Amino acid sequence: MSFADAKTYLDLADPVVNQNGYLGNVPVIPAGPHDLMGSEYLTHACATGETWTDLCYNANLTPCDESPVTPPAGGFKTFAQPELVEGSPFAVYDGVECDGLTIGADDLAGAETRLAYSEGRQVDYNVRAVLETLVTANLGTLPIATTIALFEEYTSALYGSYGVISLPRGLVVHARSQDLIFDAPGGGLQTVTGTTVVPTAQEVPGDPTIAYLSGRITLIQGTVQSRVAPAVTRPDGSCDPQRALAERMYVPLIECTVVKATATSI
Repeated sequence: MSFADAKTYLDLADPVVNQNGYLGNVPVIPAGPHDLMGSEYLTHACATGETWTDLCYNANLTPCDESPVTPPAGGFKTFAQPELVEGSPFAVYDGVECDGLTIGADDLAGAETRLAYSEGRQVDYNVRAVLETLVTANLGTLPIATTIALFEEYTSALYGSYGVISLPRGLVVHARSQDLIFDAPGGGLQTVTGTTVVPTAQEVPGDPTIAYLSGRITLIQGTVQSRVAPAVTRPDGSCDPQRALAERMYVPLIECTVVKATATSI
């Protein structure tokens, strides 16, 4: 008998899931009955405000049924509507292929466990993809220190000074080694001015090293749905057996302007 035939199966506990991306660093809200069809809300957090210098001018102007007045030196006061924040759903899933004819509770539990380990990175991929579609300013290729400095300048003028910087985990290492980001008092990471930094996974490590700045990011999270995926015949005639499937839906909500930069380590 070979040593391979004498192997003992060990019942080891799974390691604790480490949610180090968006799931561990931004608000996650349980979904209501219809939230996962897509959600929206109004925010005033993107306000920039204006300065008024002509103190002698009557701010009430002239009623609309009278003759117009001459604009003051600083122009008429300007007003803005609240910004609409919208989010569309995406789903993340994982599963287990089963050789048996039936799928039991252990198989479904295994699919849920796999999802617990993989959903964090899948959420990161999807939220970063949404950020890319919302980009309104691209700063180009810059060293990581310059990137964070310019992001801070945007944050000071937008988001009520509450910004969220999304950095690939590799860039987080470089930023931390240069004392550009620090441990936040309540956990997580932040810049020297207190701007939240989210370490994110990216599908192609190191290429590209894209950093994003946005306003508040909120995730609406559905419950885990587990079920048996039936056997199916592919177009080539091959057959996929029954599988245990676990999936969960999310709706990302991202406020205000999104700024992008391709950051280098130095």
